Amino acid sequence: MDHAKQRVNYDLIAHLYDEPGRDYGVDPDLNEYFNNKPDYYPYRFRILDMGCGTGKQLTANHNNFADLESIGLDLFHGMLLQAVKRCPAINWIQGESANPPFADGSFDYITNQFSYHHVQNKIGMIEATHRMLKPGGRFVMTNLDPWSMDRWIVYTYFPASRERDLSDFLPVGKLTYLMQETGFFNIRVRYEHNHNEENLSDFLKYASHRHRTSQLIAIQDEDYEAGIADLNAAIKKSGKDSYISSEICL
Repeated sequence: MDHAKQRVNYDLIAHLYDEPGRDYGVDPDLNEYFNNKPDYYPYRFRILDMGCGTGKQLTANHNNFADLESIGLDLFHGMLLQAVKRCPAINWIQGESANPPFADGSFDYITNQFSYHHVQNKIGMIEATHRMLKPGGRFVMTNLDPWSMDRWIVYTYFPASRERDLSDFLPVGKLTYLMQETGFFNIRVRYEHNHNEENLSDFLKYASHRHRTSQLIAIQDEDYEAGIADLNAAIKKSGKDSYISSEICL
């Protein structure tokens, strides 16, 4: 696996990645799937988290559904080392989402949260996901929609990050079409759009820890440094308690 071609090398930041802002509750879509399948018993149920990172979501699920057979797949060994420490009871597997080491019809439920934009071969990932699902299984993807959030504060001060995201993400219509062509059906798209006021000083503290969001790691150093300089200039001009409107769309 050539990490040099990846959007972000998470082996370098795995030890920094876990912070309270990335804590998860039980996957609500998994709960909904269970509620709609009363004939399913947890001990016969198999789920996969593709791009599982340090395993916070699967661990939260495991705390409520200990009888589930849960598997986490991630490209980066460093992230999986953190996941093993978090929950040794889960099977953590190193591999690529576009070429996962699992047989056809292996899983009832597959999830991908905030990671598919890192996958270079997105067609391969969608095809592999469809192949691995059992009949009647469900695939749930959660991520940003950069086309719907041009006023996100990260994009405002680091515009190169939006250009990178527009290149790395598929438009929702294109992603939906790709899934239909692959064989998925009953496809639903749900948006969650949030608007808020961001304190510039607080955002500077956040952005100064570059590992906190892949958008900052993925851009060139000069683009990152220019954004930090623009933030400092804005704070100097408007004051430490100045705010800016921001938005984010999932």
